[in-house]
Amino acid sequence: MDNELLKIDEETQNINNDIKNKLSNFILKATELIDLSDDDYQIEGTLKLNKISLKSYVLDSDCCNILSDSNIHNYTINELRNYLNNYEKQFNQDYSKYYFALNLYELVEEIENLVDRKINLEIDAIKKIIPNIVDIRNIQQYEYEKMYINAKNELDNYVRQNNVNSQIYNICIQMINDIFNFYISGYPNIPEKYLFHEEE
Repeated sequence: MDNELLKIDEETQNINNDIKNKLSNFILKATELIDLSDDDYQIEGTLKLNKISLKSYVLDSDCCNILSDSNIHNYTINELRNYLNNYEKQFNQDYSKYYFALNLYELVEEIENLVDRKINLEIDAIKKIIPNIVDIRNIQQYEYEKMYINAKNELDNYVRQNNVNSQIYNICIQMINDIFNFYISGYPNIPEKYLFHEEE
């Protein structure tokens, strides 16, 4: 069990690094899109809001308006890239900023998928010690505090009964905290300094 937890901890640390790198890359590229869009796009505080904002920005494009006028509404990102490419040639337009926005949208999805993968790995690891941890996927938010206390108590009992060393205990605590933080706060937020504020 200890070796398995160490292996999962190493994997989650690698995922954490990947998340941080992709989040930094998103902020850098999103800042570029602000300039490319002449401030029509602004960085939002959460990944979910950024997906909504990016989607709205692209859907307001000439290309998407043409598609809408042609009664074409449901298309994948790759299909939209093809439409952009076709209309770019047909109307001699530069749609590079919309390609850029689509790439950013996909980058946000990559970050979300990494976070989901990490949390699922941690739940699968901890449920071998605390089986009820899987219930966090289905309970209401007001039940989190009670569940968190019970989870820590179960972990403490496991530690006493199995003579678990401090390294493994700390890994388990970190995983439990990661799980609850995700279900309480969701995906990582964008730091405040990168957000747009109206000048007073």
